[in-house]
Amino acid sequence: MPKVSVIVPIYGVEKFLRECVDSILSQTLKDIEIILIDDGGKDNCPQIIDEYAQKDERIVAIHKANGGYGQTCNVGLERATGEYVAIVEPDDYIDSKMYEDLYNIATKYNSDIVKSCFYDNLQAKEEQRILKTKWADDKIPQDRSFTVNECGLFLQYHPSIWSCIYKREFLEKHHIRFIEAPGAGWTDNPFQVQTMCLAERINYTPNAYYYWRRLNKDESDDLKDYTIPFKRTNEIHKWLEENNIKGDEIYSNLYAREMAYIWIVLGKRNFKEIDDALVLVNDLLNKIDKNLLRRTENVKPSIKKVNELIFNSPIKYRRKLIFKKNKQNLISIRWNKYEKRIILFGKTILRGKQNA
Repeated sequence: MPKVSVIVPIYGVEKFLRECVDSILSQTLKDIEIILIDDGGKDNCPQIIDEYAQKDERIVAIHKANGGYGQTCNVGLERATGEYVAIVEPDDYIDSKMYEDLYNIATKYNSDIVKSCFYDNLQAKEEQRILKTKWADDKIPQDRSFTVNECGLFLQYHPSIWSCIYKREFLEKHHIRFIEAPGAGWTDNPFQVQTMCLAERINYTPNAYYYWRRLNKDESDDLKDYTIPFKRTNEIHKWLEENNIKGDEIYSNLYAREMAYIWIVLGKRNFKEIDDALVLVNDLLNKIDKNLLRRTENVKPSIKKVNELIFNSPIKYRRKLIFKKNKQNLISIRWNKYEKRIILFGKTILRGKQNA
């Protein structure tokens, strides 16, 4: 049995695929299984997959008709034989020590999930930079296992299911699989909630290993189908109710994430369906326990202020947000410990030295 099965769902990433696979092959933990799944690609990804499979016996090459991210990951989960399971997205890459370090933590604590920090690898036309994600490390236990009811912060953050390893026995015991939706479909969200809520032993390391590539800085512009966040949110809450999952720690952090998703939808520019979207926004706002969200200590004051603006009037907040974005496209000065840039007409014209 391999120590870790690495699942790579692949579609339309010919430009980045070799960098991704090479980073997995360079792992210091050699006892791994690498499952490369071609999701009906139209570029040269299928040929690249077969090429790698011929070079390394640890690689399993699977070709299938297009079924989307969730369905492709499920194919990998069914095929995996490792003690632990990991997912790497094919346009990303990882540090060579990732799986050795995470597996060592897993064996020390008999973890269901080991979660690590990651790098935000922005490679947009107007800006390129790599920053380690800033999480509330002082609030997340690092020397013991915990449950999501003790620390639910991960439910507030980006799902980042690829910065983890999962015990395969745990996934099988609870029959955890991805929702199968067309395209990417944000199916990582329900998967993350289910795994985090059912895990009895979660462990965390603040070390970062995973380089998450983003080609667009504005998450609102990345969102093509505005209905997706609301579909996934409804599915998550239905699952929580069916499985009698309760607890303020869980729901307060989920509400915080859902407010961020509303912000993403309201921030879409040239949005012809805004009236239809507002119906979904208001429906979700009515489901959120606003008092619980207001009193949670996990949400920054600046974010709470934005939440109140959205609570009071989503459409007014949208107008304010779009005005701010349009203004920033003309001229913007960002000079702080994280970012040092002057932007004119959407392009960086002066960049200072970036702090680590």
